[in-house]
Amino acid sequence: ALTPRDKWTVDIIDETIELAVDYRSGELRFDGADLVGVSAVSYQAPRAYDIARACKKHNIPVVIGGPHASTIPDEVVRYADAVVAGEAEGVWGDLLRDLEDGRLKKQYSGGLTPLERYRDLYPDRELLKKKYNYKYSSIITTRGCPNRCDFCAVPLFQGKKYRERPVEDVLKEMASTSYKGLMLAEDNFYGHSKKANERARALFKGMTERNIIKDWFGFTALNTAFDEETLKYMASSGCLGILIGIESLDEEVLRGINKHVNLRIGVENYRKGIENLHRNGIVCWGSVIFGADGDTKDNFKRMTDFTLEAGMDILTFGVYTPMPMTSSFQRLMQEGRIFRNRFPKDWYYYNSNHLVFTPRDMTIDDLIEGLEYVYENLYSREALKARFDRTMKETNNSKNAMFAYRINIDWRAVFKSVIDDLKALYDSGTYPGVKGHQVAGAGARE
Repeated sequence: ALTPRDKWTVDIIDETIELAVDYRSGELRFDGADLVGVSAVSYQAPRAYDIARACKKHNIPVVIGGPHASTIPDEVVRYADAVVAGEAEGVWGDLLRDLEDGRLKKQYSGGLTPLERYRDLYPDRELLKKKYNYKYSSIITTRGCPNRCDFCAVPLFQGKKYRERPVEDVLKEMASTSYKGLMLAEDNFYGHSKKANERARALFKGMTERNIIKDWFGFTALNTAFDEETLKYMASSGCLGILIGIESLDEEVLRGINKHVNLRIGVENYRKGIENLHRNGIVCWGSVIFGADGDTKDNFKRMTDFTLEAGMDILTFGVYTPMPMTSSFQRLMQEGRIFRNRFPKDWYYYNSNHLVFTPRDMTIDDLIEGLEYVYENLYSREALKARFDRTMKETNNSKNAMFAYRINIDWRAVFKSVIDDLKALYDSGTYPGVKGHQVAGAGARE
């Protein structure tokens, strides 16, 4: 959005759809450029470096930004011609002028952007719609998080201050886009204070009153489900569902990961929150963590039973992952428990789908068998059909029930791939204390 189109022609490559660089040959799969920008989270860092190496063969300057560059800029700068740490809006114009003048710097510090700057500054959504036929786009309404969940890197690259975009600016941007589907692209759209909650309510009320109805979903915390007025306006503005960090049903685990908002609400009130969402026709998309300290093999069945009994429409999960430079990363490194530590190569595993450390309270067998139990009871075809029927009944909303079903279908494949990767890890001999097929032949999982 900040690239002047009178000087630059812009193209975007979405590597989930097409490749910028061939994996085998390492050669470019596009026709060259005067500048290549790469945005990457940590698990994408090795790929970003491959792209940078390929571009350098053709003397194409590369700038890398995004969460990983903002967290570990001193690593990234070894592979890129320039690194943007922080948010690029404040420095992108300077970077382009420096490139044009032949004096590109190695590092640019973008800091944290006042969200008022987004007024009338919209991404070129039509470019991606025409190129890839995107059905959904995203929109920023807030940034930053004051919480201290020990595994989460959001405060490291978005700051600990919760920044709120003016409601009128958001409504104007929503009204300007032809996209019917929108994702609110932040960690928590509802916020962390009464004032922030009121602002969120005003946003959804404004969407409703101005008939800016979108098929939207977003990420938030469990306390959102106890604000009846806000839920009413969320539903009337088109909300399909919300992803909530359930994390665990075990209070010891919640204390260990510093998930204080859930502790304040109380595990015993989770069910009530789901009921509140359903009464307003909104899907509950619960996200949980397996493998944190305090988590035991019994918690897999406990979470499965709760999902079925409470009618949680979607259950997605992450293997507990100490993201780079978080407090959990520092602690587990000091304790010598991180075995995926050959960086930058091993950043590939830091996506919450791989085990990168040795859990304290369960074995790798426990983790595999527990995930298999969840998969068999929640993601078999019969279970998915029954859960779809339950969502239809509880929400009385066929569109939202189908949204949940499609997410579950996608996550069925994710669950299977995570289990397969864990079995491969077991058999590889890489996991500490386990001898796999490749090492000793005995003790491998059948």
